[in-house]
Formats: sequence, structure tokens, C-alpha cells
Amino acid sequence: MHFTTESFIASLITGSIGFVYWSYGRKRPAPLFMASGALLMVFPYFVESIPLTVIITVALAALPVVVRI
Repeated sequence: MHFTTESFIASLITGSIGFVYWSYGRKRPAPLFMASGALLMVFPYFVESIPLTVIITVALAALPVVVRI
């Protein structure tokens, strides 16, 4: 696995969004935000394609907002 500058920046942005979601889910009892945040922080290590990273990021970021438990 190799990182280009573009994939590094995409991973950094995705991980930052994940950290915010995870922190929000931890402060308020929102397990879906915590799970989504954890996945957003971890999955960029396994996906090399930038378009696929963007699609997964948008889907995981929208999941807790769309699905309300």
C-alpha cells in the first residue's frame, strides 16, 4: 500500500470527520455516531482509491443523520 499526497489528504480529512463524530457520540449517548466515527477513522487505511474513499466517507457521515435511533 502506498500513499500519494492526494490520498493522504483525503485520509486526513476523513479521519478528522470521524474523530468529531466519535467525540460527539461519546459525549452524548449516541452509539451510531460513535460507530460511524470509528469506521471513518479506520477505513482509509484499507482503501486506496480516492473516489471510493469519498463515497464511503459521504455514506458513513450521512448514516447517523439519516438513521435516527
